[in-house]
Amino acid sequence: MGVEHEQTCSIGVIHVPALDEIIWAAVGSGAWYQFGTGAPRRARVSSKGSLAQGLFCTSDTNSYKRIGRQSAFERLQAASWLTRTWGDCYGYLLVATGRAEAMVDPQMNVWDCAALAPILEEAGGTFTDWQGIRTIHGQEAVATNGRVESQILAITRNFPAQHDA
Repeated sequence: MGVEHEQTCSIGVIHVPALDEIIWAAVGSGAWYQFGTGAPRRARVSSKGSLAQGLFCTSDTNSYKRIGRQSAFERLQAASWLTRTWGDCYGYLLVATGRAEAMVDPQMNVWDCAALAPILEEAGGTFTDWQGIRTIHGQEAVATNGRVESQILAITRNFPAQHDA
């Protein structure tokens, strides 16, 4: 769930009941993570500086092919130490808690993105579209720990949006 106020996402919550994990953030108040009944703790992105040492996540590999971006997925996967698919918001939660370095999706809706921007940014990471524009309205998403953002965008910027394909 996300709250957008005056065209800025200001509050975000990701709750994964099946795993008993929750993360929330409000602009200027940090990002907070809770597992089970444990005490909430500050959420922070990882400090890994290279995608070659990190985990790249995506929701669905088939969506890249459907919209003519299969080559982008292959390049992202080749640049990464490890690639995993984590559906919906869980990959973004992994980035915000330092367990993954990047999550990239080629197709997104605004309601999918609204919670993500404040969570990633308050945890010290980034949330943009494939061109590096900070937006929840881009119909695609790149979330990073900040340190691998340029490596991801060097790939995604070569693949303009083809949402009608």
